[in-house]
Amino acid sequence: FRVTSPLSFACLSTIQKTTDATNSSISILLGPHPATSIMADDPTEDQKRRVAGLCCYNILSLVSTAAFICATASYAYCDFASRTVKLADGISIDDACTDAGYTDALDPVCQSLLTKHAVGFEGFEVTIPVDTPVCFAYTQPTPWGFQTPSFDTKFNSAKALSITGIVFGGAGWFSLMFAGCCKLDQAKIKGLACYFFLATLFQGLSLLMFRSDVCSPGFFSVYFTPPGEAATTPAWMVGVECGLDKGSKLAISATVLWFVASNIVPCVLVPDPLWRGGYQPTPGTQPETPVFVGSVDAEDAAATEGDAGEGGAGEAEGGDEKETA
Repeated sequence: FRVTSPLSFACLSTIQKTTDATNSSISILLGPHPATSIMADDPTEDQKRRVAGLCCYNILSLVSTAAFICATASYAYCDFASRTVKLADGISIDDACTDAGYTDALDPVCQSLLTKHAVGFEGFEVTIPVDTPVCFAYTQPTPWGFQTPSFDTKFNSAKALSITGIVFGGAGWFSLMFAGCCKLDQAKIKGLACYFFLATLFQGLSLLMFRSDVCSPGFFSVYFTPPGEAATTPAWMVGVECGLDKGSKLAISATVLWFVASNIVPCVLVPDPLWRGGYQPTPGTQPETPVFVGSVDAEDAAATEGDAGEGGAGEAEGGDEKETA
């Protein structure tokens, strides 16, 4: 029917606005329509890649942290390798120490050198009563004063390579950890793969220690040969064997973890710093995030459209009033 009076038109307008407000309240209380919820929960390919990238970022953080801890612990303690000294048949450790001239005061030093013990880059580990491991320096007292053995190139190289691996891996790990405070773009985060790969290479080469003179009988000549004489291995020392210990096992674990970390980096998506409130794609590098029905942005857009609709309706009302007049 046609509205013929301003009073009737005002009544209809009031009823229409009341109905719209009621529908909005029902929508807020009951939620969106089921079909609308299905559309809102349907993830896009961009969302899937984003979730996978953030998941890889969390995995990379855990793997690199474990690798850094293993690498540091492999160098810090005196248990990189387990060393066993083999004596000739019929020769005991006491007989060997007596033959070398170690008196009662120095006998514990000789016992520690000839008993199975662990060795590291900074010293060797000896177990003292009761079951207490202690790290001793390589410089030890002998019947002719304090003596320090000489280390060959392989030992010094293994030591330097272990430190270098920790430095490269630690640099990558620190950069990754501070990504939550300082924004890193994708180009920079992919560059961490180079750091982790170098850490893998250098950490693995630290196992050169097993090829050094620390695992040979000649290493002990300085402890059992008086000064002024040619450094020779005692006749009662048959050989020396080295095996894996805690430090070398940790070094192998760190090598594997650094390698895994270097392969995860290309799949990582770095989140925005925490103070920015979560992930926000960099303009121009990723497509804009679509607005889904039921979200805060969608409600704001709907409200904006509603305001525009009310303005248009007002103009239409004014036109009808003029026509009626």
